[in-house]
This record gives sequence, C-alpha cells and structure tokens, in this order.
Amino acid sequence: MDDFLIVGGGVIGMMSALRLAEAGASVTLVERQRCAHEASWAGGGIVSPLYPWRYDAPVTALASYAEQFYPQLAEQLAAATGIDPQFTPGGIFYLRVEDVASAKAWASAFDKRLETASPALLETKLSQLTASSYPALWMPDLGSIRTPRLGKALRERLKQLDHVTLVEHTEVYRVHVNAGTALGVETSQGLIEGGHVVVAGGAWSARIIEPLGSVLPIYPVKGQMLLFKAAPGLLEHVVLMNGHYLIPRRDGLILAGSTFEDVGFDKSLPEEGYRQLYAQALEILPELKHCEVVQHWAGLRPGTPGSIPFIGALPEVARLSINAGHFGNGVMMAPAAGQLLADLLLGNVPIVDPAPYQPKNATSERLL
Repeated sequence: MDDFLIVGGGVIGMMSALRLAEAGASVTLVERQRCAHEASWAGGGIVSPLYPWRYDAPVTALASYAEQFYPQLAEQLAAATGIDPQFTPGGIFYLRVEDVASAKAWASAFDKRLETASPALLETKLSQLTASSYPALWMPDLGSIRTPRLGKALRERLKQLDHVTLVEHTEVYRVHVNAGTALGVETSQGLIEGGHVVVAGGAWSARIIEPLGSVLPIYPVKGQMLLFKAAPGLLEHVVLMNGHYLIPRRDGLILAGSTFEDVGFDKSLPEEGYRQLYAQALEILPELKHCEVVQHWAGLRPGTPGSIPFIGALPEVARLSINAGHFGNGVMMAPAAGQLLADLLLGNVPIVDPAPYQPKNATSERLL
C-alpha cells in the first residue's frame, strides 16, 4: 500500500503526485482515461488568470507562485523527459479594457508589472491586430504553456519514478471507507488501497465525495475552443479582448477561446459556439479569415464560487483530502496547488496561507 492514492490524472493530480514523490513518498495515481486527456488537454495554457485583477487574493496568491515557477518547470521536464512543454514568454496584451483603474490598483497592491500599451508598442508588437484596441494594457512578464505537451511531459516524468504507479483507464466508483477512515478506492479494476486518498478529479470531484457527506460547490463549466492553422509569426503574443483570447504556438497554430457554458457534463459542439468563437477571433485578428480552422473541441472546467479551489483535508472522513475546483486556472495554478497540497500532507510550511482553500473553512456564501 502506497503512502498516497490520488484520484484524477489531470495536471493537478499529476503535479500533486510529482511533488509528493519528489519528497520521497510513494504514490499511486488512478485515472479513468489516459492522463491529461480531459480539461488539462483542452485548456489554452495561459500562465495567468484571464483578467487577474478581477479575482480575489487567494487566486492571486497561487497564481503568483505558479507564474514564477513555470519557466523552471518547463526546463526541468524537457531535460528529464525529452518532451518540451514549450513555455513561451513574451507577455499578455489586454485590449479594450473597461476597468483600467482597477487593474492598475491591483498591480500596485500585489507588485505586478502592468503597463499601458501605447499605440507605438501595439504597432511594434501587434501590427496585424484590430485597429480599435484601446484602452490597452500589457503584462510583459507572463506567457503561455502548450497544455498537451505539458500533460505528456508530466506523465512521462511520473513514469520514470520508481515509487510512482500510474493506473490508467480505470474508473473510480467510490472512496472505500471503514470506521470513518478512507482506506482506498473501489474501481473498475477492483479495490486499490492507499495510505491517504486525494481526490483531484476536476469537475467530477463533487460526485466522488458527495456520498461521504462532503458537499462542496464544484461544478462543470464547458469551454469551447477553435484552432487556426496560421503561418509562424502572424501572432507572437497572447491577446485578450472582450473576454476572449488568442494564444499563439511556436509552429504557427493559434488557439481561440473560449465559451463559458453552464450545461452540466455536456461536451457537445453546437454550431453557435463555433460561430461565436470564430467571430471573436476575427475581430481580434482579422487576418485569421485567411486561415483554416483545423480543430473545434470542448472541455469541462471545475467551477467554484469565486474560482477559489478547495485544497486540503475533508473533515467528514479521516485520511481523505481534495485538490479540485480551480475553474479555468487549473493548468496555470498546478505547480502551486500541487506544492500546497504536498506541504499540507507532509507537514511542511505551506507556500501560501492555506486557510482560504480549506474545505472545512468553506463559508455559507461559497456553498450557495
């Protein structure tokens, strides 16, 4: 029986496993598909909350740690596995910003580098974009990561570690509890035991813990995305406008996202979503009208009130913890969320104040 048993093989589950394993713990990770093939694969990979000044301080705390850590993580994974997650710096541009004063106040309060994007800067950096871009802001210290490659690299790194076991294509039916203590999980492959169970199942996490009396507001929020095939160099910076975004990849591909849909666990792709994303993408970058759309997909974000995740022990059952509810920030928060959970489980000094994320401290407002 391993020290820890993690349910869920997205980037949150895998980063949690990696941090625990690096500290010397033995870990089994159980995933119902192949690791990183749900929301982690579907996300765009912006290493920042979309409009970071519109989130509460607990989100900023985790984001700040992860933003600083990602360049190093990408290098380490590439060196260890040969799979480059392609962390791409270059900053994020925000166009037609309606709350500039709030953004600048937030940047000042949290010591963030946020600048007004002048016409000259936009002409230099984003000459192909829409002419109607103002007011515009720029956060030059941010970037993006290629999420499918990040998932592959994390999976490969875990496979390299002798004290990590990946159990894929195995569905978890329920947490196995005896005398108020989690002893493992009941799965499609039978009972798998673990010293301490961690639920990191993304949007499905609430389903796993509800039979145990744990009621947390974690719910699916669908996001649709388009992928354009463009020439390398057409766009070299992440751009947000009107709540939508474009993310360039090194090979010229450009991601356009995203919708926010409260439709349960439905991942269908209605034509309306395609039209909305296509129109918004061309409004930001008109040259995309000459580029082929090569893929259209959807993922399910694990939403929570305020987008503040739940990280820590579940009070109803001993030896049971959760790391879920990161909304659209799961990929970008993963290094911080994984480290915070590992700190709590191993008794280390936590990287940030853990109180805002504790399930036992969930206020009635968050439970509504």
